[in-house]
Amino acid sequence: MKRFRAITTTFLVAGSLLGACAQDTTQVSSEGRLTQAPGSGSCLDACGAQSADGCWCDDVCEDYGDCCSDKPKLCGAASCTDGQIVVSKSFVASTDDMECLVETEHCLAEDLDGCPVSSPLPSDFCLSGQVVQGPSSFVAGADGKECEIGSVHCVTKDETACPQLSELPADYCANGDIVKGEAMFIPSADGMECQTQSVHCLSKSVDSCSPSGGCDNGELKVEDLFVDKGNGLSCVTPASHCLTKDASACPQHTPVPPDYCDEGQIVTGASSYVDSTDGMECELPSVHCVTTDVDACPAVQPLPPGFCEGGKVVKGPDSFVPAADGMECVVASIHCVDGGNCS
Repeated sequence: MKRFRAITTTFLVAGSLLGACAQDTTQVSSEGRLTQAPGSGSCLDACGAQSADGCWCDDVCEDYGDCCSDKPKLCGAASCTDGQIVVSKSFVASTDDMECLVETEHCLAEDLDGCPVSSPLPSDFCLSGQVVQGPSSFVAGADGKECEIGSVHCVTKDETACPQLSELPADYCANGDIVKGEAMFIPSADGMECQTQSVHCLSKSVDSCSPSGGCDNGELKVEDLFVDKGNGLSCVTPASHCLTKDASACPQHTPVPPDYCDEGQIVTGASSYVDSTDGMECELPSVHCVTTDVDACPAVQPLPPGFCEGGKVVKGPDSFVPAADGMECVVASIHCVDGGNCS
């Protein structure tokens, strides 16, 4: 998430005075943060902050376009100071039956002596086909970094030796984004290989692609919490819960009596979370008996004019308050969320 960095007037004036005496690559971005021209400066001893050279080495410099030139090398992949950063892409299942794109940084050894040595291809390799470079794999090198191992494939020139792929259905990935992945290689009928294009349906839901956070044996659920900043604005903070799949590790619910809420309406409210006996959590839904008499509920005042001019109106989970007839009233929760200053 982007952060705003204020720049004092004194600093800007001083910068302009210096610029009259010598050429200066310092500039101010439209977002209001002081930076060097992209591609200049170093992140030496400045990872996570602004470099003494004026460029940035934090998590959002890619968004602003003001990273120091060596930021990936010095601050990425556990500080790859003596290697080269390479990013690989893979796809994993999302919780909404689509996929998530995962980008993994690899710190490659510059000294190839610590890497496995590939044997040269035989002289008669793939005489009847076409040699194609495939996706790389990454293995540990002798110096603690990684080695990139390229794959080589002998692809047939006979299309009839390859399976005929069906077209994607018209409703494929209606709720996601279709993206092409790396090439895939499958055996062909003539003893070589067929090259096909991998297609993925990416989820648009951030929650469905949240990291498992060690919840490999449970079900990850993310809820949004609204935190008051004290200035009339709130921040949305995601909270992750690792839910157990073992119902016997959770408290057993007592069913509501048959005459519960005869004169009202049963409504399910926000869940609460308690520790399970297997080290994860249990989700406990709340049940409320809501009155159908609006006169038994407090009158809700309309939002004042100009409400949330500096933010975004977001509806949170409903809350419940006692009604005058012994049941409950539903009260909508409205939050003014800060659009850019939450971290």
